[in-house]
Amino acid sequence: MKKQTKINRRPAVARAKRVNTGKKPANPKIKIGCNGGLREVGNNAMILDNGKDRFSLEFGFNVSDGIGPILPEKEVDAVVICHGHLDHCGSVPELWNAQKKKPKIFGTQATKDLAELVLYDSLKVGKIKGKPRNFGKSDIQSVLNNWKVIGYKKPFKIGNTKVTLVDAGHIPGSAMAFIEMSGKKILYTSDFKAEQTQLVGGADYKKLKNLDLLIMETTYSSRSLDKRAKIEKEFAEQVKKTVKQGGIALIPSFAIRAPELIMILEKYGADFPIYVDGMGRTATEISAKNPKFLRNSVQLKRAMKKAILVKSHEQRKTVTKKPCAIVTTGGSMDGGPVAHYMKYVYADTKSALITAGYQIPGTAGRYLQDTGRYVTEDVDLKVKCPMFNFELSSHAGRDELLQLVKDLRPKKVLCMHGVHCQRFAMELKSQLSIDAFAPKQGEVVEI
Repeated sequence: MKKQTKINRRPAVARAKRVNTGKKPANPKIKIGCNGGLREVGNNAMILDNGKDRFSLEFGFNVSDGIGPILPEKEVDAVVICHGHLDHCGSVPELWNAQKKKPKIFGTQATKDLAELVLYDSLKVGKIKGKPRNFGKSDIQSVLNNWKVIGYKKPFKIGNTKVTLVDAGHIPGSAMAFIEMSGKKILYTSDFKAEQTQLVGGADYKKLKNLDLLIMETTYSSRSLDKRAKIEKEFAEQVKKTVKQGGIALIPSFAIRAPELIMILEKYGADFPIYVDGMGRTATEISAKNPKFLRNSVQLKRAMKKAILVKSHEQRKTVTKKPCAIVTTGGSMDGGPVAHYMKYVYADTKSALITAGYQIPGTAGRYLQDTGRYVTEDVDLKVKCPMFNFELSSHAGRDELLQLVKDLRPKKVLCMHGVHCQRFAMELKSQLSIDAFAPKQGEVVEI
């Protein structure tokens, strides 16, 4: 009888064969952190992350409540700044200060120049209001020193992600960011205007095709704006009428809008003294030194030759002695030279207060608009002079927002930078059959 031998057998292991299917590996998902600018105007901060490349589209500041975006839990490699308004760049130095590994900074030359102006001013304003910023002058200077200047239609890389800036038509140097990341095409509009203004040409977006995601501002999603040429003419005529009847046309302006206002007055033949005071002087000079971002730099030079720059408090005292137009900061009327001039015009029925845009809630300008009283820490005046508002907005109106979506036909739309984001997203779904949504601040979405 043969003895049986016990054999321990290991189960066979099949070797994996490499099969060439011709398919490329799937691209990683892109996570989008909604850190600011959601269901509110301003404070923009969107974090794009595909697991390798991680950067922020802007990092702004909410001027009305003094609160910045949510600081990202994980450090970003870069920040793309689309234009030089505080609600889009106002907290970049705070982000810089918070990170051990400092991010790269990208934006146009005009955006860099304007950001420098408003960032330093925000330190001063924060101190006056008792709401100090979470950064100092050295942080601002570090951001500026490490700023990589980018031109329109000049692609640059953040890791393996390609970003191209195109003209947004908002202010000098403003940009939309076209992003090619993980096989996806994303357009971030920041603030834009399709219709040209006196200062800049309209947004240049129509050649961008096959978008997977459109991240768009919706500031005026609830209403359309009058044609720009009509508003400009009415504004100029009211200023001319006020001066002709022997009054002072006091025009509070955000600094960056000052050059456009003097260009409008120049276009319509203003033949009286036009003074420019406050930060508007510097903003006008910044626009002039960045001619390639302007629609008509020659016209701005003509307007600047006619304008008189107010450079001292003593000069301010002489300005109000004769009929004239005064373009001065601040646009929200919380402070700046406008507070000085208001003491001279508030009771003069020949003079007029002529605002040229939206008054932010919580500001002295908005309170005056709502109540007829000009109230700051220093004054409380019952305003008797006539008041006029001309909506010379550099944002897209409702019709322009809808046309953008119709022109681009993206697969998805993320609505932000507006108080009616949810409603507009629902309209895009129902009217255009596009997958549109309006996330809350702090949410993370994936595409």
